[in-house]
Amino acid sequence: MLIDKQEDSEYMSQENKKGRKSNELDYEARMPRIYEMMLYEHMGYDEFASKAAKEFGITTRAAENLWAEARKRLKERFERNSEEILQDHLNQLYDLLHRCRESNNKRVEKEVLDSIAKIHQLEVKKVDVTSNGQPISININLND
Repeated sequence: MLIDKQEDSEYMSQENKKGRKSNELDYEARMPRIYEMMLYEHMGYDEFASKAAKEFGITTRAAENLWAEARKRLKERFERNSEEILQDHLNQLYDLLHRCRESNNKRVEKEVLDSIAKIHQLEVKKVDVTSNGQPISININLND
């Protein structure tokens, strides 16, 4: 029994030297607070690192890693949401296009096709050939 206590104390001293490792549950439980600090409290990188280190009892470097992970997750979520919104919008436009073709509504069909082209960045931009709203006169001499 005495040996077990010595081993435990040695193990504990080694663990304290390395720092407390957080498990996956602790890590995930911190994420909502991290999002709050980033999005609602508008903390910058350095301010977040120092405050999170104190609040969670971790090193500044670990807090910086939390910042990086939270940013990565927010970016992925935003990209996913943007893609879903874009896809829903395109589906509605294609449905409207189909109904326009069935009802032979050419004017709205052209507008819908223009909208779809804009989304896919296929639109042809018109070039203004005037100078400050005034027509440009071009004189070509063919006698030379």
